[in-house]
Amino acid sequence: MPIGDELMKPRLAEQIVSFLRLARVQECDPDFRKWNERQWARTMQWLDDSGLAFYFQQRLKEREATASIPDWVSAQLESNCSLNRQRTEDLGQRFARINALFTEAGIPYAAIKGFSLVPQFCPSSPLRYQGDFDYLVDEHSLLEARTVLLSLGYTERKSRSAQETIFLSPGASAPLRNGRQYSPHSPHAVELHLDVWDASLHGLPLLPRLFSTESLSVSHVDGKAFPSLHDEDAFLLQILHACHHLFTHWIRMSCLLEIAYFMNRNAENWELWDRIDRRVGGNPLLREFTALVVGMATQLFDCPIPPQIHVWQEQLRPGPRLWVERYARDWAFGDVPVHELSFFPNSKLVLFLHQQYRDWPNSGRDPRQSRRASASRLSRILSSIRNHPTSLLKRRWWKQQLLVRRTIFHAFAGIRYACETPRWHWRLRKMTVSPPDERPTVIPLRRLPPSKPL
Repeated sequence: MPIGDELMKPRLAEQIVSFLRLARVQECDPDFRKWNERQWARTMQWLDDSGLAFYFQQRLKEREATASIPDWVSAQLESNCSLNRQRTEDLGQRFARINALFTEAGIPYAAIKGFSLVPQFCPSSPLRYQGDFDYLVDEHSLLEARTVLLSLGYTERKSRSAQETIFLSPGASAPLRNGRQYSPHSPHAVELHLDVWDASLHGLPLLPRLFSTESLSVSHVDGKAFPSLHDEDAFLLQILHACHHLFTHWIRMSCLLEIAYFMNRNAENWELWDRIDRRVGGNPLLREFTALVVGMATQLFDCPIPPQIHVWQEQLRPGPRLWVERYARDWAFGDVPVHELSFFPNSKLVLFLHQQYRDWPNSGRDPRQSRRASASRLSRILSSIRNHPTSLLKRRWWKQQLLVRRTIFHAFAGIRYACETPRWHWRLRKMTVSPPDERPTVIPLRRLPPSKPL
C-alpha cells in the first residue's frame, strides 16, 4: 500500500463526515469528484466498515448533490442500498418470527439496538446495516430462549462474555466484507444479553445493572410491534455500547452518528434529559462515559449538548478530557477492523484512555487475564499445528488464523503508541497544572430548529 495513498484517505473520509454534520448549514455542495479512483475505492470500503454508506447516499439525495460523486460510486451505493433494503426486509421477517415465538413461550424480553433504534436514532431501517438481533432477557428465561433459537436452526457459539449468549444463522461463516455483507443471504447472529456491561471483559470498573425487562415500552417499526426500552434507557444503552467498542480499540462511526441524531432530534425535549439525569444519578463512571461518547459525537457530527451533559463534560478529569480533545477524532477515523494492514495505526491510542480507569474502585478483571487469554490463543494455534502439521501448507488455515496480519498490526500500532506516549504525558501534566480558566471548554447547548431526516 503506497504511503501517499494512506495519507490521502482520511481527507476524503473527513470531507464525507463533514458533509453529514447535523447542525451546520452547508454553504455549497462539496465537489467529491476531485478524488481519484484509487482514493474513492479505499474510501468506499471505509464507508461500508464505518456504517455510513447509506447515510451518505441519503444526504446526497436530500441536497440534490448526487452529481458531485463519480458515477461508478453512485452506482455502487445504489446497488448496495437495494441489496440492503432486501436484506432488511428479510431480517424483519425473521425478527418478527423470533419475537412471536418468545411471546408464545412467555419469555420476557426487550429488543435492543437494531430495529429498536428507529426512529429515535435512525430515521429508516434500510439506512443501517444490521448484522444481528440483540435481546435483553432475564437469567431465568435464558434457557427457554436458547431452546427457541435452536429450534429455528441457529447454532450456539462461544462468547467472550458471561453476560451474552451468541447464536449464528444456519451456514454462517466469517463476517463478509466488500459489499457482500449486504446480500439478503449473508449470515446474521442473535445475541441474548443478561446485561449490556461486562466489566470483566475489558478490566473496567463495575456498573450496577441498569436495564431490565420489567419496565418497557412498545416500539412500532415497519409494521412490527415489539417490546423495547424507554428512550432514556435506550440512550444510555447506546452510550455503553459505544464504550464497549471504544475499549476494544474500534468503533463504527455510524454508532456516533446515531447518538448525535438522537440528541439533535431531542434537543428541546427537556423532560427526556431530566429523566436521563435521574437515571444516571450520582454514578460518576456513567457520567464520565456519557460525557466521553457525547464529546466524540459532537466533534464529528456537530450535535447540540443538553445542559446536564454539558455539566458532566466540565467535570471530566484531566485524562479523559485530554483524550477527547486531542485524540478522539483522529482515533475514530481508524481502520475497521483494527487488524487491517496500515502504517502505524492509531487504534492503540485508546490505551491512554483505558489507563484512566485502571485504578478506579471496583475495577473488573486483573490485567494479567488478558495476557493469559493471549497465551491461550497462542497455545491453541501451536496445538493445531502439532496435531495437523500439514495445516501450515494450507492457505485457508493461515487466513483463518489472521496470524500474520495481527502480528504486523500489533507491531506497528505498538510503535505508534510508544512514540505518542511522551507527548501524552507532557500534555497531561500541562493540563493538570493549567488554571481552570485556561482549559478548553466544551460547546454549550445550541437551540436548533427541528432537524430534517437524514
